[in-house]
Formats: sequence, structure tokens, C-alpha cells
Amino acid sequence: MSLHVSLVSLAVIFAVGLSGDVAVCPGEGPRYGDFKCNHDSTHRVCAQLVDNSQGKCEELAWDKEQESFWIITNQQRWNWKDRICAKPNPGDSWCICMWATARLIDQVGCDNVHIRCEATDVAYILKRYTDYGHDLTKAKACLEKKCISS
Repeated sequence: MSLHVSLVSLAVIFAVGLSGDVAVCPGEGPRYGDFKCNHDSTHRVCAQLVDNSQGKCEELAWDKEQESFWIITNQQRWNWKDRICAKPNPGDSWCICMWATARLIDQVGCDNVHIRCEATDVAYILKRYTDYGHDLTKAKACLEKKCISS
């Protein structure tokens, strides 16, 4: 099975690497101009961070303690949920760091992370080993499970 997953991963890296494109991350701000998670060296994961249905714009809970992304990753002072829900690209997600994704997966498990695979630069991430000192092994396995195997 490991060989199968590795071959599938290589196929995805090749296919996505050729196109170099990902879908728009709904909620991502205008910092990159096109609202996509494929520009800098770390913000490559489009994660759903809020519930923006019916104009709520409420933080999603990621664990049994009902903690939000910002609490779990110790980034509460950078809580930008209002910008996620606002124009020019209103939505429920944001391009987050690979290291934050790794931390989330370590703390809450792969099944509890809210990743938008179509807007995540999976091919880029699968080629990386660390991000700001955080091991990406579990994060890569999670992306393979959620975005490639499904």
C-alpha cells in the first residue's frame, strides 16, 4: 500500500507541478492578488477556519475542547476571521502555514482538520520535509489521505 500511495503522490506532484495552479481559497485576502495558496514558501494550505453560513462568521472548533485554529496554533492575536468573511473574496477559509497545519494535525488528528484540497498546494507540500522547524511527515500523510486517496 505504501508503494501505491507513493506512486499516487508522484502522479499528483507531476500533474499539479505542471499546471502550477490551485483553486481560489474562499476567504483568502488580497495579499496575493488572486486569492490562491501557491505564492510564498509557507502559506500553502487552504483551511476552513470559520462557519460563514447565513452571515455568522463564527470560528470553527477543531478539537474536543472546542478550540479554534487561532487558539490551537497560538495565533489568537492574528485572528482575522472578519477579513475571511468580508469582500473582496468572502468565504470561510484562509491560506495557512504548513507548520500550523502540522501542529493542528499533531494536536487534533487528521480526521479533524478542515482542509480544502482543491485550493491547497498539495504537490508543493509533498516535496517539503519541514517548515520553520516543524516536521511535515504527519501533515503530508494527512494530505495524502484527504486529498489524494479519497
